Amino acid sequence: MKKFVLLFIGMLMMASVFAQTNFQELTLEKALEKAKGENKKVFVDCYTSWCGPCKMMAEKVLPLKEVGEYMNERFVCIKVDMEKGEGPDLARKYKVTAYPTFLVLQADGSLMQRVVGGTLDGKEFIQKVDAAFDENSAANLEAEYAAGNREMDFLLKYTKALITACDLDKAKAVAQDIIGSLEDSQKYTEPYWFIYEDVSLSPIGSGNMNYFLKHTEQFREGVGIEKVDKKLASLFDLQLEEIIRGKNATATLADVEGIQKTLDAYKLTGQDYLYEYIELIKGMKTGNTDKVLEMCKKVFPKMADEKIAYLYFMPILSLKGKWNEKQKEELETLTEQLAEQVEMSTLKASLRNFKTAVARL
Repeated sequence: MKKFVLLFIGMLMMASVFAQTNFQELTLEKALEKAKGENKKVFVDCYTSWCGPCKMMAEKVLPLKEVGEYMNERFVCIKVDMEKGEGPDLARKYKVTAYPTFLVLQADGSLMQRVVGGTLDGKEFIQKVDAAFDENSAANLEAEYAAGNREMDFLLKYTKALITACDLDKAKAVAQDIIGSLEDSQKYTEPYWFIYEDVSLSPIGSGNMNYFLKHTEQFREGVGIEKVDKKLASLFDLQLEEIIRGKNATATLADVEGIQKTLDAYKLTGQDYLYEYIELIKGMKTGNTDKVLEMCKKVFPKMADEKIAYLYFMPILSLKGKWNEKQKEELETLTEQLAEQVEMSTLKASLRNFKTAVARL
């Protein structure tokens, strides 16, 4: 009986190991040595203590059974706090500038793949990591590019592989070579749309982005209204969210009205939420607590956790001292609603803490 119990406990322990990603307490050097001996690659979870998406991945995605089964079979996995120990040196070596970043390394330490940012589910995460093993991965195509292949189909494939690998500086350079070789009539077509669509290849203020904004009608004809309008909306989205979260503190009411006029001119389809953002900002700028409360009720229940995390608090805090008691009660109700809705445990806790502070606003 005793042997049976020990065997059962051992089976449970084995199941727990393989039910989630097995992160080992090793330095990178030791992880590389172990990977070489086991004929595996090394997976590095680059995180910081203050990174919300890092915690979300650690809580929601990396412990998933399907993720663990995939990772443990192929990798020696380690976690590195990029602000402690060997973290800063690794950040410099592998050019880690955003969190979370996940590195897929050969046993010799060379980079195969870089995955930047979190994912919403295990399937998406596995797909991003698995791209390192594709025959069309950036690592595999690099030798062909270095040998001088400049065929257009190859360059397009190589650029997309570099984006997938998050080698954005090189991707941007190759993309610019592509754009520079095209006639205007080609630039508006589907094969090259991804260059204008990707903000890392065509950032705001760049020549590519300015060209896109001057020729939106041609792009709508060439690649479709829905795709172009979605891209345009993302540009307004970025501007307006920076104002909402207080990152652009110098924006005036006149600036916001100017953004609205530009938005009107584009006549975007299916992007009504941008006008809700504008109404929310107008309420913030004029101190209209009724308007801000109305728009908060309309905007935030429709948002994903990540956006709630960095957009919800500032509109309310910006009007501290102006909320009446009835409005505070409604804010408490809304905050509790959001706390029930979100899945990220850290955000849930932040919302509950914020709810208790609303009475003092």
